[in-house]
Parts: sequence; structure tokens; C-alpha cells
Amino acid sequence: MVPVLLVLVGGIIEFSYSYNLQISVTQAAREAARTMAIFNDQGRARAAAVAGAPGLSPSGFTYTFTGACPSGGTGNAQVTVGYTANSLTGMFGSSIALTGTGAMRCHG
Repeated sequence: MVPVLLVLVGGIIEFSYSYNLQISVTQAAREAARTMAIFNDQGRARAAAVAGAPGLSPSGFTYTFTGACPSGGTGNAQVTVGYTANSLTGMFGSSIALTGTGAMRCHG
């Protein structure tokens, strides 16, 4: 009975950790998209993504920028942020790959 309960507790811990990371990555993508929509500057958007997810390592982020917001232009800025983290328990693999996408209307 004890091994089954330990696996259950380990699964709960791993899921909670992964879900928390996913929320942070999605928030980073939203902040980056917001910055791209206002300033149309990828450097500022990367900095905003890092600031939007303070618990994550900035070196783990990858960025994909879609759409542009030229001065006075319309459309959408979309940023996809990828992040790879080490697994907490190692029960389901050694790493976790996460993706978050944020979109914002230009100058909105």
C-alpha cells in the first residue's frame, strides 16, 4: 500500500510543479506580447518576459515573434515563449518542455 501512496503523492507534486511552471511561462508570453504591441521592440519584449516570470531562469527561454506593430499600424503582436525545466521528482522524465503564447492587439 505504501508504494502506491508514494507514487500518488509524487505524481501530485510533479503535476503541481509543472502547472506552476506553465502559468509562469504563459505570463511571460503575455508580458512579451504586450510590450511588442506597445513598443515593437524584441529586446524590450524579452526583458518583459523575464520580468513577468521572476522565478524562472532567463537562459531557459526561447522566443518566437509573429506579427509586427509598426507606428500607427494595426494587427496583432504574438509571442510564443518556450521553456525547458528540470523535472522535480524525475518520475515522468528528466525534463519538462513548456510553451506559452500571448497575443495583443497593436497599440491596444
